Amino acid sequence: MPPEIPAIRILPMSHKPPGFINRDIADVQHRLFLKDLPANGGRFRYPRAGLNARPGAIVLFQYRAHVIASAVFIRDERFEHPRRGYAGELRFDIASIKTFDPVDAEAMRAAWPAFRAFGHVKQFLNPARYPMFKRRLKRVQAPTHPSPPTTAPGQRAGS
Repeated sequence: MPPEIPAIRILPMSHKPPGFINRDIADVQHRLFLKDLPANGGRFRYPRAGLNARPGAIVLFQYRAHVIASAVFIRDERFEHPRRGYAGELRFDIASIKTFDPVDAEAMRAAWPAFRAFGHVKQFLNPARYPMFKRRLKRVQAPTHPSPPTTAPGQRAGS
């Protein structure tokens, strides 16, 4: 029997910070999730607010009103003092990082009928419905091997 998933969280990422402007979904999936995040040991820096979740929670990354990637949350490490403009970093299991064809709100409702819309707030979803969501994913990709980062993961991500 697979391990219990403690939570499903949606983590919105903004396309407005420097470095994310004019980046499309495919570029963010390829560079951030398939290259940089694994190369940095699953560390995803954030400028202001981290994520309140239990280890093992599945995080769905939202970008431009679509879920574009997922990873298993390990912990939120808040820095005692900001480092280079970052308040902390989220840690993810690099073996769990996946990208897939972007999932819009309508497709989210197929797995979670109560899902209303994407927004700028971190959302909770019922973990019992995750297997249904996962079965619907298309063109799932995982990082092939860590390579030197082109940017620091989360460096330009929103809160």
